[in-house]
Amino acid sequence: MKIFLIAVTIGILFIPIPSIAKRQLFLATENFPPLYYQEDGKNKGIYCELLDRTFKEIKITYKLSLMPWKRALRMAETQKTDGIPGTAKNKHRKRVLIFPDEPLSELEVVIFHRKGEKFKYDGISSLKGKKIGIIKGYTYGEEFDQSNLFIKEEVSLLKHNFLKLKVKRLDLVIAYKIVALYTLEKMNLTDQFSYSPNPVRHAAMYLAFSQKPGHGRLAKEFSRALRKIKKTKEIKESLIKAGLNTEPHNTNQ
Repeated sequence: MKIFLIAVTIGILFIPIPSIAKRQLFLATENFPPLYYQEDGKNKGIYCELLDRTFKEIKITYKLSLMPWKRALRMAETQKTDGIPGTAKNKHRKRVLIFPDEPLSELEVVIFHRKGEKFKYDGISSLKGKKIGIIKGYTYGEEFDQSNLFIKEEVSLLKHNFLKLKVKRLDLVIAYKIVALYTLEKMNLTDQFSYSPNPVRHAAMYLAFSQKPGHGRLAKEFSRALRKIKKTKEIKESLIKAGLNTEPHNTNQ
């Protein structure tokens, strides 16, 4: 009897999801170039490529809208959207969102400082007394998020943090490295900042689903298809070209 129930459960997990398959999923997140962004009304970036191919594999269509991060996160948490791409885990999000087993990729979170000024990140204590620029609604890891050793100053856009760092209104900026380097290049400020090679965190980034009916099964199907897609030669090459590690660190974050 127990074996029969297990077999039935496994079967249920992999049957089609008719109520979802018949409609278009609505996803919302912020602009996060070069990983995902919109250009001339079209979705661009490696994360969009992963989403396109994975949803095609499970025969589900989706629409991606870009908006401020806190608004997108709130809409996913309150089930006004079907999910939010590019989401790192924390305790609160794990309670209110559904995370697939397979992340889109892993990203390094690092500390930026003005070039020519000596700074080396060596654990959370090395940030003591510093004024650090962060983005509203972001998580940088439980240890950083909960620490009172330093001052956190929030803005909505990463470029504003770098402008504040440039004129010494901040001591440091914490950021997702690949996005920060892209932002600095677009701002023509690459030569003015450096980053500490020791990462604050290796963050697994997910498409987190809202807690709507059927999304638990959808998350499992999405994980299965995403693993398959990431093993293809074309996607492996795209990940490497984008500067993403194809063999992530072991992390539960």
